[in-house]
Amino acid sequence: MMRVRPQTTPAASVRGRGRAAAPLFAAVAGLLLLTACGSGGDTVRADDSKVSADVAGVQAAASQAAVPPKVTTGAVLDFDLIPGAGKTVGTGQPVSLQFEKPVKDKAAVEKALTVTASTPTEGSWGWVTTPSGHDRLDWRPRDPWKPGTDVTVKGTLTTVDPGGAHFDRDLNRTFKIGRDQQLTADLDTHRLIVERDGKVVKSIPMSGGQPVKGRQSRLGTYALKTREPKVHMTSASVGGPVDYDVVVNWGMRVTDTGAYIHEGVPEAQKYVGNTNHSAGCIGMTPADAKWIFDNTILGDLITIKGQEAIKNADGPGNGYADWSIGYDEWKKLSKAS
Repeated sequence: MMRVRPQTTPAASVRGRGRAAAPLFAAVAGLLLLTACGSGGDTVRADDSKVSADVAGVQAAASQAAVPPKVTTGAVLDFDLIPGAGKTVGTGQPVSLQFEKPVKDKAAVEKALTVTASTPTEGSWGWVTTPSGHDRLDWRPRDPWKPGTDVTVKGTLTTVDPGGAHFDRDLNRTFKIGRDQQLTADLDTHRLIVERDGKVVKSIPMSGGQPVKGRQSRLGTYALKTREPKVHMTSASVGGPVDYDVVVNWGMRVTDTGAYIHEGVPEAQKYVGNTNHSAGCIGMTPADAKWIFDNTILGDLITIKGQEAIKNADGPGNGYADWSIGYDEWKKLSKAS
């Protein structure tokens, strides 16, 4: 468990107490004794320039000892960090690092990262696996972020050996949490409910996934991952037979396996508001899909529920499904605690 405290300006400190700090303390103490001791007669002083040089040398050694050397062995292990610097995101957005190749020493990587927030926020790192098999490290708060919070993620990754590889960059990125907006897609009532700051602002007729194997919507709570004005959809992209190949408008990705909120295709419009008939997505009228697209940001939470939906068998790594499990269970995915 990690509790993030409000950002403050830290007091000056010397890192590496013990061996590095002790000589510095001794040198400074000696200087004070030499310049302050006396019995009312002439003051005995050491060579000021020599003492200053000694102290400066100790300070430099302490500073060098506090900074671990960069790791350069092995190939570069690349990663993507979401969200981008300066972005404003929804209250469900995790800090997310997806790695290009497997991370062997997950604990070392996790310990090199810190998250700070402008409001007190409890949260935890957790390791998940995406449907494509990539390692992903997410930091999610216990509860959705408070609107207006500034979040900073830092990491001295260049000093970490993730296991036979190295990182070529450190992290220092800040983003902002926007207003609180949460969506609920209810497959039983065929309605998408939009709540903003705790109040219902819109109830939209929708159609969810058919209650047929391979076409059901997936239960859970997700942070919206991408916004795409046009999306090319084909059943072959998720391993199924080619029984549809279409381009849809106003797509907002829910899962990596192809679930979106989007404008329903023309031939499916008759099912909107009364029947679950999609291949797993949440479809609606063109006007409502455009409204959702224009009034939604990445990181907004959507909960999918209903008797005709199925469990997300891929777990929290399929999209930002971090919120689909309880916080106590999420904390168990940390490798450093």
